[in-house]
Amino acid sequence: MTKLDKKGRKPTQERLDLEDSSVHHELDDNLDFVLKIHDGHLHDLEISSVANLLSALGQIVGVRQASFKIIKEGSTTIAITVPRDCKPIAMANVLKDTALKRKQVTRIQKELSKYGFHNAEISNGHLKENQPYQPSQILYSVPELDYEENFTQDESIDGYLTRLQKGKDKSDHITIILNNGDEVPAECSHKLLEELHPYFNINKCLRFEGIASYSSKTNTYQLKLKKYSITKFTVIEDISLDEWIDGFRAQGASNWSKFDDPIAVWLKERQD
Repeated sequence: MTKLDKKGRKPTQERLDLEDSSVHHELDDNLDFVLKIHDGHLHDLEISSVANLLSALGQIVGVRQASFKIIKEGSTTIAITVPRDCKPIAMANVLKDTALKRKQVTRIQKELSKYGFHNAEISNGHLKENQPYQPSQILYSVPELDYEENFTQDESIDGYLTRLQKGKDKSDHITIILNNGDEVPAECSHKLLEELHPYFNINKCLRFEGIASYSSKTNTYQLKLKKYSITKFTVIEDISLDEWIDGFRAQGASNWSKFDDPIAVWLKERQD
């Protein structure tokens, strides 16, 4: 029976009784979504970065009823909590691939890249005070931000000339078809173009010398030749296999000239 005060009123509950098992059950019914950063420390991050990371996590979870849970040191942990009846929606939002999610993941990547951080993940589970967090499920590993690096180097390439586009500046723009079929945009001076004119679209292989401009994506490490600036070229003369063998045998220092069939000897040595 509830006791009444002297005026016959029920006493006001001034604090939540945390020993009440029903309270613990209600808290456990919530599900926490955690952004855990395994690089660096929380004190390394600017306040604006922490705010952006929390905001991005909330947008990915995408539940209006979600509330702030905790931000703590160690492996930087930023968490929000979701009511029981919103769990399925929140889970689906984190797992599915959408334009909104990609946008928020990019926000996280950009914030982490400011500090050279790359290792972060979104998980769910139950964060409890003074206990190590053990995620129930890793939902998403945040990939390293993929950005492009550019560099140039002196390089010679072999290929064929096609497509000419007159430039308004001091250079003209052409296309080189490499021996593997790839096409590379190239440029050269007006003077050099005059020398190149006879070799357009005649299937004549040329050796170009110049400056190659490459791009490289950090995640794939795949190089792409984006542009080539031609400084000079030579014509690669067509020779038959017999002519090449004769020339090869004529190199006295190689000692191949003493063999009537040097290729047969070479093949035999490879088999041995």
